[in-house]
Amino acid sequence: MRVIDADGHVEENPITFSDQYFAPAFRAQRPQVVPGTEDGLAYWMIDEQLFPRRVGRGCNNLGTPTSYQGKPVRHAQRKPDTLGSMELTNLKERLQIMDEENIWLQVLYPTLFLAYPLSCNPDYVTAMCDAYNRWLGDVLSGQERLKWVGVVNLDDIPAAVRQVREAKKLGAVGMMILGTAGDRLLDDPSLLPLYEVVTEADLPLAVHVGWACPSINNLYTHIYPSGVIAFSMPVLMGLVSMMSGGIFDRFPSLRVVYLEAGCLWVHFILERLHHRFQHSGKNLVNVVSRTAPIQKIEPMEYIKKGNLYFSAEIEDVLLPQVIELVGDGQILFGSDMPHGDRERVAEKTLRERKDISEAAKTKILETNPARFYKLAGF
Repeated sequence: MRVIDADGHVEENPITFSDQYFAPAFRAQRPQVVPGTEDGLAYWMIDEQLFPRRVGRGCNNLGTPTSYQGKPVRHAQRKPDTLGSMELTNLKERLQIMDEENIWLQVLYPTLFLAYPLSCNPDYVTAMCDAYNRWLGDVLSGQERLKWVGVVNLDDIPAAVRQVREAKKLGAVGMMILGTAGDRLLDDPSLLPLYEVVTEADLPLAVHVGWACPSINNLYTHIYPSGVIAFSMPVLMGLVSMMSGGIFDRFPSLRVVYLEAGCLWVHFILERLHHRFQHSGKNLVNVVSRTAPIQKIEPMEYIKKGNLYFSAEIEDVLLPQVIELVGDGQILFGSDMPHGDRERVAEKTLRERKDISEAAKTKILETNPARFYKLAGF
């Protein structure tokens, strides 16, 4: 078996936004790494704002730079991964760590782009997304074992459409969004051109956890509960809005994975969707006709058609029950490498579980991610 890690990460660094990749119009205020005052960390200065913001209203904890002036900062020093492997300045070191964890191929996602908004200037964010995609397209060109997923600016849909097409040409195997488009749900009509272009390009869409929705983020002043709710809940919102809003009916070949929220929530959400679909479609509609569901078929039918995939955390105690519900063909493995809360050698832990069949393990670790990303050679 050749294990495919469907959700690894890269740590952005000053090269990401260097002149080689960043739009000339914004180079004077490009994202820069600046030192912290007392905590021994570093921060991104993005459009005159510091990221991340760990305390206070709207706090988040993503995007902390791993280095300052070429040296690892305090939190990066605690990680087992090398600086070059995290920032992709040394691909040999990244591949070596993958070998140590028995990962043959890794699909890479961003770190900094898991928080919204990075700037209130949509043109500036477009420049950041462009630079990120071009950087990875350059650094990973021709790599057999390291693949990547592009990012788009959902506050500039014409730019997002262009970014999908450009990322495809640069070698991306998918595109990433968060569980909401800021304070818009993922069935918002403004997003339809995005779904059309990813379907046209035959690229899957990944809905990743992240601080996506300011209305939720700003309810929290402490990072602990924010990391539980504001960070994870948008993924659930993304599934509900895309399904109930008829996105899978309009784009029947669209493939979407919901990443890094584990799979414990899948039973709950699918049961609630089924219940409300039945209630609205058979009861409430007889009282108020406009309450008729927009989606055309039962929630489970979209899974049977192959539209929806889910990632699993290796310790998810209900993974066997989720497999029983959605089938072993819709679940992917993701290591979260090199983020600090990941489990080392996660693939081994999953293999050693006694409550999952060997056939299911093979599908989760290799067959399913290869099919989802349409990876050649598998």
